[in-house]
Parts: sequence; C-alpha cells; structure tokens
Amino acid sequence: MLDSEVLLTIKLHQQIFVDPKRIRLLREIAKSGSISQAAKNAKVSYKSAWDHLEAMNSLSPIPLLARNTGGKNGGGTTLTNYAKRLLKLYDLLEQTQHKAFSILQDEQVPLDSQLSATARFSLQSSARNQFFGTVKSLKQESNHCAVEIQLPLLDQPITAFITPQSALRLQLVLGKEVMLMIKAPWIKLFAKKPQKSCNVFHALLSSANQQPNTKEIILTLGKGLQCFASIENTVKIQKNDQLFCYIDPEQIVLLTM
Repeated sequence: MLDSEVLLTIKLHQQIFVDPKRIRLLREIAKSGSISQAAKNAKVSYKSAWDHLEAMNSLSPIPLLARNTGGKNGGGTTLTNYAKRLLKLYDLLEQTQHKAFSILQDEQVPLDSQLSATARFSLQSSARNQFFGTVKSLKQESNHCAVEIQLPLLDQPITAFITPQSALRLQLVLGKEVMLMIKAPWIKLFAKKPQKSCNVFHALLSSANQQPNTKEIILTLGKGLQCFASIENTVKIQKNDQLFCYIDPEQIVLLTM
C-alpha cells in the first residue's frame, strides 16, 4: 500500500478558508479554550494565529469562535457549533480523499464514473451483486414505477420496480447512472426459459462452491457479466450448464448520487 499524504484545502470566494494548519489551530482551541495556548500547541505565533482566525471569520457565513468572559476560569474562547461541524466535515472529507486515492491502483475501477468510483471506496453491502448502468426508460404503472436500466454487458435492459416516491427522491431521468444491488438468493435459476415479462437472462454456470446448506454459484450473463446466485444443495447442476436466470424486479435496490 502506498504511504501517501493527501492535504485538503477548502476555498471560499477564491480565498483559502481552511487548510491543515488552520484546522489544527481550531482543534487546539477546542481542546484548550484559549487562543494563546492553541497557538503554542500548534507551534505558531500568537499574531499568526489571530491572522488565521480573522481570515477564516471574514469568509465564514457563521462565526467560528465564541468568547466567554468572566466566570470561574476567567473566560476563554470556544468553538461555535458551526466550527465544530466544520471540523467533523473536514475529517470526513480527508477520509474520503484517502479512500479515493487508494483506488488509483485498481484498474478495475473506472475513474470516468463518479458513482462507480464512489461506491467502490465508500459503500459496503451484503449484496454480492452490484452492477452499474444507465436509465433507459421510466414507466409509471398502477402502483409502482418500472425503471429499465441498460448494463454495458447485457443485450437487454434489466427492470426494477420502485415506488413513484423513490423515483422522485432518486431524481431518476433518462441516461442517469444508477447502481443496482441484488442479493444472491434473489436470483432464481431454471432449466427452461420461464414465462416472465422481464428480467429473464440466458446464463452459463461458471463455477459452483459447496456450502453446508447451499451452493454458491457464479453465472456468466450476456457478454461476460458475472453474477452470484445461491441455491439449495439438492439442486443438481454442474459447471458449464446452460441455464436461465430470473431476477424479480421488486428485489432490486437502486442507488444513485
């Protein structure tokens, strides 16, 4: 693994709002409740600390510091809730940057797709089948919205049924990139083509792995799309069998950005 350092700078109005040095200063203020002590801990002069704080406050839409006067400890300086949230956001952005850089070496991750790249380093799911495609059509039916999604390696689209409210919340439009999540047990296998209106695909059984109660199998669909299915041990199949698989449109979860 690469020993990398990714430094994050945020600008507002074309001027530096926060950078690693300013973030450290805010963190030290949060710990000590004192600008002078924070400057010492951050190894900057008091004047430099004030200059940084003034620059941030002049750009910030909400004040970052709150002064406490009097009291048992003689007052001090604390962070506003906005500044505390800023520190948390900065931490999240740093983590995201490091994870994003980590996928550079994985040539299987396309970097021309924001959804695909983000999903690879941000999402963890129990669904073994995670595919990416684009919305081909949207059809409002009686109690659901039928979303046809074209995957690059499939000749025919795959259809997902979601609620109209979900389609609106996901802001689905033609051509939008979406991620499909399908758990292995949701893929059903047939020796003969089933009479279904959609989501029936010719499948080649590429491998089968015996488990205590089930068989974990890998299927190859279309032009090389691999998907995982789970079936009972009593089902007799073997490598290179030509099968048909069916995916229930209501068992497909859609994600997008």
